[in-house]
Parts: sequence; structure tokens; C-alpha cells
Amino acid sequence: MLLSQHRFLVGCALALVVSVNAMVWSEDDKPPATRAETLQAQRFELMQSHIAGFKVESDETGFATRFAPKPIFKYSDPARGYVAASVWKLGEQGRPKALIAVELHRAAYSKPSICFEYASLTKSPFTVLADEKRIWSPKGTLYEFMPIPDAPEPESTPQLRLIQMRSFAKRFASNEIVDNETCDLRLLPQPVDRYAPSSAKLADGAIFFFTFGTNPEVVLLIESDGQRWEYAAGRLTGAEKVVLTYDSKLVWSGPPLQSGLDSPFTGSVIPTLIPGLGADGKELPESKSVQP
Repeated sequence: MLLSQHRFLVGCALALVVSVNAMVWSEDDKPPATRAETLQAQRFELMQSHIAGFKVESDETGFATRFAPKPIFKYSDPARGYVAASVWKLGEQGRPKALIAVELHRAAYSKPSICFEYASLTKSPFTVLADEKRIWSPKGTLYEFMPIPDAPEPESTPQLRLIQMRSFAKRFASNEIVDNETCDLRLLPQPVDRYAPSSAKLADGAIFFFTFGTNPEVVLLIESDGQRWEYAAGRLTGAEKVVLTYDSKLVWSGPPLQSGLDSPFTGSVIPTLIPGLGADGKELPESKSVQP
């Protein structure tokens, strides 16, 4: 939230009184939420409730047992039918163990549904349970780290290392093929997550997204072990083909999709009521904008 700046030479006292009165007025007479704001909040609560219900089990000591309470990214993709979506990470410290994209689709398989995409970022096996039922048990990860060509040594401060990571990310490009159509993906200029992959001095890392509109399709990890820079990439899309280039040279191609609970990247779809949508996925009139 941005705070108002006040002039301090002339009219300080008056400005303070006006500011305080304005704050009181905004609290007492806050305008009601619009229909769009209400639906946005309710749809987010629906996604959040599913993530909060996930429990994680692993034999690794200190392994995260819950997903972070807040998403690292929110988006929508109306062109593809997603009315609200978000990405959540597993683990608050170090590189996330996994990412889950949660998407509310207006008519997946002809019904409003909540769609999940699961991506493991660790070699350690773990299991995700919902209502004590196993929904995902990856045995490893498809992310493989490679050196960034001709990268300088990591800088001495977090601010300068962020500049380095953003500079590396800009040299990557990505596209995907969906229904025989090639779609160029857009790099988000800022990382969606920042972390320290180890306790080594100058160790640093960040997660970047390549998106279709705002929908993340490719995950790019850029990390320093304190001595050199590396990268790894992975799918967050079911596209037939997805690739990544560095300085126009192909450096990664998304492996074929492998369905199943043990797959490092997989997904699931569950029919569900979505606030503001009818059983056919069409928008409800305002008087019936909230599903029971």
C-alpha cells in the first residue's frame, strides 16, 4: 500500500487533520465491494481452501508438511477458460520442493472444475494427501541444472545478484505448440520467488515464469551455489511441445507428458461449483452471482 506524503513547511497541522479525517471517512463509509471484487475474493478462497487441505509426507528430515499459506503468483486466462488461478510453493526455506498451479476453469469436460498442475522440484520422494487420500507421489524431478554459459561470478550483494539473475533471464526465450499453433511466451520481468538454495556464502536463487498472457507455462530457475550460476527449466503446461532457448540456441525441450500419481509433472481435474458460474459454466446473473 502506498502512503500519502505530506508537505512539512506549510500547513503541516492542517494536512494532518485532513489526513486523519480522510482515514476515518474511508473506514466508516467504505464503498461496498463490486460484484467482480466479491467473486474474485470468493474464487481465491476456494483455491486457498484446497491448498490448505493438502498434507505432505516425506521420510526426509525437515521436509515441509504444508504448502505456503500465500501463493507466489495469481493470474487468469479468459481466452482458455480460466476465470481465476494461482501458483503455490511447498516449503518456505530454500528452493521450493514443489509448485502447484490451481486453476478454476469454467467448463473443463463441460463442467466448472478446479484444475491442478503438480511440478516436483526435488529429487526426494514425497506424498501429497487430501482428506487422507494420496493425490500425488513424485519419485523425483525432471529439473536438471546446467551452467549458464560465460556467466560472471556471483556479485557480493543480494541487490546486485538480482540484477545478474534478471540479466540472465532476459537472454532466455520460450515458445509452445498448442493445437498445432506456435505461441511465443513472455518472460515476466521480475522473479515470482527468491530463495537461498544453500547456506553457502553468495548462494542465491529465483524463480522466473514464461507466460501466455499471464498464464505461466514454463518455470525457469536461476541459482548460484556461491561460485557459479546455473539454470533449470520445467513445464507448467500440457502443451504438445515447449522449448527454451538461450541467446537463440536451444537449451531445453519439455519432455513428453507422463500421467500418473508418481509422475514428477502431472495434473488432475475435479468438477466443482465456482462462484458466479452456473452448472454449464456460463456467468450467472448478478442476483445469483454466488453459488451455494
